[in-house]
Amino acid sequence: MKKRQYNPQLALVYYFRAPTRYNFSPFAIQRNKLYVEILVSGAASYEGKVYRRGTVFCHTQGDMTLHDFPKNQPYRVLLLLFETYNRRKWNLPHIGQWRHLASLDSFVHDALEDFHLKTDSDLLSEYLFASLRQNLLTVPDMTTDRRAELSREIFVVRDKLEHLDEDINWEEFSLIRAGYSPIYLRALFKAQFNISPYQYRLRYRIQTACRLLAESTLTIREISGETRFRNLETFYRAFKKQTGMTPAQYRQKNSLHS
Repeated sequence: MKKRQYNPQLALVYYFRAPTRYNFSPFAIQRNKLYVEILVSGAASYEGKVYRRGTVFCHTQGDMTLHDFPKNQPYRVLLLLFETYNRRKWNLPHIGQWRHLASLDSFVHDALEDFHLKTDSDLLSEYLFASLRQNLLTVPDMTTDRRAELSREIFVVRDKLEHLDEDINWEEFSLIRAGYSPIYLRALFKAQFNISPYQYRLRYRIQTACRLLAESTLTIREISGETRFRNLETFYRAFKKQTGMTPAQYRQKNSLHS
């Protein structure tokens, strides 16, 4: 008796860093395959637009994969390749957003670890595809409809919060850039992402610090400055509260240079 298939079958999980020293070309997706690219960091240029962390590309037959990025902002993506994908049955949006960004890094870690540890393939396919569908949020197109404009504005706010080279005056940004009261915009943001703008930016700063500690040779003091903390003491306190360890302990455990 043939086993009934509820989800497409997972074929590959891979972490890809866009190369900066040579050009590479996109490729077209074949029939009955779903090629998912989830932006983890950096920025990607696609069809004339720039996309950042949390953007999810669901490529199906005929779609071209990512291959370009703004200068000095190479992207990193988690790649998921599913076979036996039925577009009529599941009909995922071509481009969407990961709903709960705070969970993205743990999802990436679990997907890579479970795939390479050869966890039960059917269970892993079910988990990854269900997580993808649950977190995939369609970004509204620009339109005169007020609700769609408002939804898109929330994603603009999130993008702004990830620009660590800028300080943010929330009241000024809310009123001048977004055109809403700070309290109203904060409530909309929390309703969309289940986290306040302040906590979102703090988590993003800590996640950036984790990446720099693991991948760079910058000193802890330099990383503290890069992630916009007022001083080293504040950085240590916030980092330990979020991760359960000091920056030095995190680097010792995760550094690629050790």
